[in-house]
Amino acid sequence: MFGIEQLIDFMEEKFGLIVELNTVGEEAVLLYHEELDKQIISEDVMKILPNPVLFHTYIYNKKSEWIIGIALETETNNPLFLVCLKDEEKVYENVWIGQGEKNEYD
Repeated sequence: MFGIEQLIDFMEEKFGLIVELNTVGEEAVLLYHEELDKQIISEDVMKILPNPVLFHTYIYNKKSEWIIGIALETETNNPLFLVCLKDEEKVYENVWIGQGEKNEYD
């Protein structure tokens, strides 16, 4: 599982941002492939994600708007894919599919 603590560590490691717990919004939503933005999630990644896929989204808004989306297996909550948007532009992605319980960022 990729939780809020991992998000805080990830944002500091990857982007040098110190994120405070109480400044992060989050929600989870079950989405079908036709509801996913193909400009954010490539066709190659789409092929390996389950349909529907559970997306856990974190929002952090300080100087810039950050949206971090993690696609999860619906039965196990294992992370499959992570994407980061900064001011609506994709700045990072990582695919964990086939890597088991790995919670590393690369």
